[in-house]
Amino acid sequence: MKIWLFLICFAVMLPAVAQRTPPKTKPLQGTPEGFVQVGFQLNVMQYIGDLPAGIKFARPGASLYFSRKITAHWHTRLQLSVGRIEGDDAAASPLSGVYARNLHFRNDLKELAGLLVYEFKGSYGKYAKRANFTPYLLGGVALLHHNPRAKVPTAMGEGWIDLQSLGTEGQGRIGYAKPYNKAQITIPLGIGFRFRTPDKRWDFAIEILPRYTFTDYLDDVSGQYPDMADLANPWSVALSNRTLEPTQARTNTPRALDQVSGGFGNPISYIGFDGQTYRTLPDFVRGKDNRGNPKTKDMYISYGFQVSYILNVGLKCPQARW
Repeated sequence: MKIWLFLICFAVMLPAVAQRTPPKTKPLQGTPEGFVQVGFQLNVMQYIGDLPAGIKFARPGASLYFSRKITAHWHTRLQLSVGRIEGDDAAASPLSGVYARNLHFRNDLKELAGLLVYEFKGSYGKYAKRANFTPYLLGGVALLHHNPRAKVPTAMGEGWIDLQSLGTEGQGRIGYAKPYNKAQITIPLGIGFRFRTPDKRWDFAIEILPRYTFTDYLDDVSGQYPDMADLANPWSVALSNRTLEPTQARTNTPRALDQVSGGFGNPISYIGFDGQTYRTLPDFVRGKDNRGNPKTKDMYISYGFQVSYILNVGLKCPQARW
């Protein structure tokens, strides 16, 4: 996370540094020519949150954008992105509490972002004279729609089910938090490297773009286990506490329950106020924070390869000393 904190500080300071740069040499390089670009990007998506999600859980995504050059260094961008993120406790050690928790998810993301792009090598004069290579920073704000899902327990059938409406941590029930929103605001902030092709209207780039979110529910996991008797229906119960499932639902493989019981004790039973009997591991009951970590927010990152084409040239750039 330290490298992203550095990028944040650097991006905040960059406009101020640029304004202090003496502008006396810039007019000698020619007046910047504005242009409009359209671009397409293939992404690899990765999630960072409460569940394990290493490179084996990287999933595909794509972006389409329109960009407009506004000064020698700055471009605006409107970008539409789609992609999938995933995570699974089965990737953890069988001796760990994460493995015992036995949660997983997948989430199909839809994002509309407004971005500012700062190219370190300024582009003066005609579009054809833009730099052959330049690193750049980009950041802005985005509207995200997400919908975490999980595979149902093998004993209950097959297929994937939406998690938000189930209130797996008691959301929407008396004494619990409100349901989380599927629409979220995110802050994209990243870095890229652009290359100009011999054909003067085509560029390609590689780009890393993390999205910092204000939600801890991209994975439907955040805080404590609810009391199973408080949940709305059997589906909510089944998807909330999966510690004793003999089969890992996502991969349909047996779980190491003997190691889980050895590390956390034999399963316990309790009778809820509804008269039903519920079973779980001793440490995985209401009041424990081991379902998730509410102190941190989830995030996701795209690693992309981008191709763009200049549609329109000869546009005027606003006169600004940036």
